[in-house]
Amino acid sequence: SLRGSPKMASGNVELRDVDTSKQDKKAKLHGLDYPETESRAHTLSYMVPAPPRFCYKFKVGRMYVCSARKRVSDSGEPQLDIICMLGACWPMTFITMAIIGTVAVSALMTFLPKLSFVWWFAAAFLIGVNLGALALTGTSDPGIVRRRTADVEAEPDVKRRWHSGADAYLRKGEQYCEESQVIVKGMDHFCPWTGTVIAAGNMLYFQIFLASLCTLLGFIALVCFVSVSVEHQERIAARRGGM
Repeated sequence: SLRGSPKMASGNVELRDVDTSKQDKKAKLHGLDYPETESRAHTLSYMVPAPPRFCYKFKVGRMYVCSARKRVSDSGEPQLDIICMLGACWPMTFITMAIIGTVAVSALMTFLPKLSFVWWFAAAFLIGVNLGALALTGTSDPGIVRRRTADVEAEPDVKRRWHSGADAYLRKGEQYCEESQVIVKGMDHFCPWTGTVIAAGNMLYFQIFLASLCTLLGFIALVCFVSVSVEHQERIAARRGGM
C-alpha cells in the first residue's frame, strides 16, 4: 500500500520487548526497527512460529537476527552489519536441507558401493556445495535497507515513494517484502524452500544453490546409469566364466 505525500512518522514505532531488550534498542538506533504487523492468511509465513528466543538477538520485521557486528562506515557513521539471520519461514530452510540430504544420500548409497572412490568424492563435494549454498541463502542478510523516515526536503533530488507497511521511504530498486516485512534492495522473490526473501544480498548464494542442485540431480542419474551398467557387465562376465 503506497501513498504519495504522507505525514511523517513520529518515529515511536512499537517493538516487542523494547523496554527490556538492549538489542531492540540497537536495532532502532541503526534503522532496523521495522514495524511488525500480523501476517495475513494468504501469506506463506502465516502462523510460522518464532524460533526459540535464545537463537536470535532481535527481530527485523519478521526476520530474526542471530549475529551482527558494529562497524564505522566511510562517512564516519556507525553501522550494524548482519552476519547471520533467519527468514520469515525459517523452518523451511532446515526442512529443505533434510529433504535434499536424505534423498541424495539414500540414492547414492544404493549405487555408489559398486563404483570407485572418485565417485564417492564427487558425491560428497556436490552435496556439501549444495547444502552449504542453501544454508548461506537462508541465513544471510538478503539486502535489508535501513528505514528512511527523514523529511523529503533533506534530499530533494532523490526520487522516492512512501510505503505505509514499512512506515518509511523506498528508493529506486528497493521493494517491500510482505512476507519478511522489510525493505530489501534488488528483490527477486520470496522463496518458501529457502525460507527467506531472495534479493541482492543472497542472490549469488541462491544461484549457486540452484546450479548445484541441478548438477547433483544429474550426477545422481549418471551414478545410477553407470552402476547399473557395471552390474550388467559383471553379470555377463560371470555367465561367460561359468560356461
